[in-house]
Amino acid sequence: MSRPDTPAHDGGNPVEQQATAWFVRLRADDTSERDRQAWQRWLHADPLHQAAYGRIEALWSSLGEFATAPELAVRVPRPRPRAAAHRVPRRRRWLGAAAAALVLACAGGMAFVLLPPRAVESSYRTAIGERRSLQLEDGTRVDLDADTRVQVRYDPRGRLVRLDGGRAFFRVARDSERPFVVQTAAGSVRALGTQFEVSQLGQAADVTLYEGSVELRGGNDAARPATRLGVLVPGQRARMAAQRLQVTDAAVAAGSAPGWLSGRLVFNDTPLPEAVAEFGRYSFKPVLLADPGLASYRVSGVFRGEDVDGFIQALGEVYGIPEHHTANGSHVLGKAR
Repeated sequence: MSRPDTPAHDGGNPVEQQATAWFVRLRADDTSERDRQAWQRWLHADPLHQAAYGRIEALWSSLGEFATAPELAVRVPRPRPRAAAHRVPRRRRWLGAAAAALVLACAGGMAFVLLPPRAVESSYRTAIGERRSLQLEDGTRVDLDADTRVQVRYDPRGRLVRLDGGRAFFRVARDSERPFVVQTAAGSVRALGTQFEVSQLGQAADVTLYEGSVELRGGNDAARPATRLGVLVPGQRARMAAQRLQVTDAAVAAGSAPGWLSGRLVFNDTPLPEAVAEFGRYSFKPVLLADPGLASYRVSGVFRGEDVDGFIQALGEVYGIPEHHTANGSHVLGKAR
């Protein structure tokens, strides 16, 4: 499969139409792993594909709760009759119509204004092996790593993003009237205009600051009132856990970005269980540690996120860690005691 069926409408850029078709396909109820792999091949076949897909995502996210409203669908011309037509589930019909409206809007084919309500709430998630780039209502840019879930709420008093799992990189638009807060299970990150990364790690969270400054607070509920843990400066990384803060140097340059945005996983004296968990974001065949003693091993190096075999081979060469496979294809490292 090279690309999914493109929503039918007159005119428009073919690449934009293909990007929209992929956008819709990945959100259908019957999306398969084969679909996701085909989308990845299409996405990386041409920089124009990546740019077009990013524009579709940005426009879709800017529509917020209006993205699936029937009012968008009525602005799309009726599709041409097709041979061997098949019935499409209602949810996919609305997604396809709304997404086709996005292509027409990008191409200048129609003009309309949607005014957001006083409070805007949206949810976004990525699948294993999928990364997304979003532009929020205020111009803030959010990049989601694979297997990530966030909830966004904007209102006149503030801008709140709740990271329920995974990892995200934020380029925050300045707004002195509305603070920008990222909430995690371990605490929150408060910023005005800055660039930083947040990773959810169970009941802990890692925060790496690339530009500006952020304030870290512990506690997010009535039972644990928020307490100020500290402030980061560019080039620092902090781990929040159990109302405590551990700060280290991250060795990141101003204006740079995390390696995972380009598919690279960078480890610097990283505990092996954390490195294994990183690869779990990109592979449906998990890596399991059979020997509890392997938890004390640490890893340094740069790997491609989808190259779990190369990572395991490197572990074998450096540490002599044996590997075997289970019946379902999972990688098992070490010998069980």
